[in-house]
Amino acid sequence: MEKIRTGEWVIIGAREHETAWSVGYQSRAFIESRDIPDSLVGNGPVVVPKSGAEPWLAWSGRPVEEQIAEGRPTLG
Repeated sequence: MEKIRTGEWVIIGAREHETAWSVGYQSRAFIESRDIPDSLVGNGPVVVPKSGAEPWLAWSGRPVEEQIAEGRPTLG
């Protein structure tokens, strides 16, 4: 079974878009060690809508600008 990563996450950057901010993050362990096994891999940014709606996680495989333009994804 794959190990679930726990621990502190650190904000590594933020970008302003027309309707939201996108916030990048990484594990504190990776920031301090630079060892790949300590990193969070494949994570997209957190999208924080300016409307006050709930934040959501963007996918890492598509440009965040496209995802913000389309709005919060739904499962289904």
